[in-house]
Amino acid sequence: MFHVHAFNPHPLLRQCVDSYLIISADQPEGFIENIFFPHVMQSLVFGLDQASTVFDCNLSEFSAPHFIVGPNDIACRVRMFSGMKKMIIRFKPGGFYKIFHLPAQQFYNRSLDAVKFLGKQIIEINHLLRETHLSGKIELADTWLIEQMQTRKKPERNIDEAIQMIERRKGNISLRELEQATFTTKRTLERHFLEQTGLLPKTFSRLVRFNGVIHFIESNLNVNWRQLAESFGYYDQSHFIHEFKTLTGCLPNDYFSMKAAYEKILQT
Repeated sequence: MFHVHAFNPHPLLRQCVDSYLIISADQPEGFIENIFFPHVMQSLVFGLDQASTVFDCNLSEFSAPHFIVGPNDIACRVRMFSGMKKMIIRFKPGGFYKIFHLPAQQFYNRSLDAVKFLGKQIIEINHLLRETHLSGKIELADTWLIEQMQTRKKPERNIDEAIQMIERRKGNISLRELEQATFTTKRTLERHFLEQTGLLPKTFSRLVRFNGVIHFIESNLNVNWRQLAESFGYYDQSHFIHEFKTLTGCLPNDYFSMKAAYEKILQT
């Protein structure tokens, strides 16, 4: 069973950071296997536990004690072992790049050792996180991220407007419309989007639409699949079913019966 505590970041960080999560698994032994749906966010995960407690089934390896998770356009199977405890900093799309200036595409569909990219400061901060109380953990993370943000240059091109347009249109927007609205060429927009979010605009839009579908399903007991497909801009019901199966591994009608297997901690 999971225990989850969620916290808001400092106001100065809210353009970049979505939330902080502290999660733990308290099953007496063994592991819980979960499937995480495709998503557009990046996360920085600190290990507050003492051992390797997260196994990435897609990569067939244990994750590093502290790791960076990229955006994913595939479902990820993860095993979480007894004693697992993590602090997760969830960044808004492009937020990780704004603070750390690390190209997001290198984390696409992967989780990589945070120490290799952010240095020994990760180990030092993690030691402090372990030693402090719950609210102190949040204050520490706020202070560290604000310092990182203030000591680094801003990106040469801000893609926030394009991201907001995609989110407002629930993913139903063409690349041409984004070019015109942001006064950029296709090549320039794709390059900056890939660097800052880890995804091309088309893939980003696809996942925004898909996550909109999941949130709708979660909040509505009776779902008309044909109407849902139309309202989210899919060509037809067949297109919607194919897309749903590609991204989740199951058909829409099977979702509710399999729901328990999809612990969407990182996508809520």
